[in-house]
Amino acid sequence: MDGSVIVATFGVPEWQELADRAAASAEDQADEVLRVHGDTLARARNEGLRMARGEYVVHLDADDTLERGYVEALLAGTCDLRAPSVRYVTEGGDGRLPRVPKVAGHAHDCTGDCLPEGNWLVVGALARRDLLLEVGGWEEWPIYEDWAIFARCWAAGATVEAIPAAVYRATWRPESRNRSPDRRFKDRVHREIAAAVFPQGPVAA
Repeated sequence: MDGSVIVATFGVPEWQELADRAAASAEDQADEVLRVHGDTLARARNEGLRMARGEYVVHLDADDTLERGYVEALLAGTCDLRAPSVRYVTEGGDGRLPRVPKVAGHAHDCTGDCLPEGNWLVVGALARRDLLLEVGGWEEWPIYEDWAIFARCWAAGATVEAIPAAVYRATWRPESRNRSPDRRFKDRVHREIAAAVFPQGPVAA
């Protein structure tokens, strides 16, 4: 099995400069590392999907990095979608202990059945490339676009597993697109994605 890492950027040139560090963290881990810049993040990610040659892909945000052994650990899994642990760091900090995320309000270890309620797979989750293309690729959402694509994969029958040994190093930015909007805006987008992915209500896997 082979894997590709896609570092997609859009907007100001500083993001392309940050992508140098992100790509470097994947260079000795994946068979292919692609850097793609576009006029929107979704378009850049979809261009990377079209270009990738790997059976499996990992999307890596430009301000994040992959810890050692990341791709190898994910490729050792068996499911269509494989969720890593996340170590949240601030610029220059060592970060928190890594953990597999949970859907907000969930105390248990999440499974694919949790995806209709919210996201616990970060953008760096490994996925079958043909599955992402089958569900239509990345869509233009102001936030939570990773939840939108992974929920569509699950609704299409994808299997999901957590791989705690794979650690995605995510930079904590209070001003980021997912963190800076107010709660009403976040709730509205959450409802819109849920309605778009599950128009008849959540489906069984």
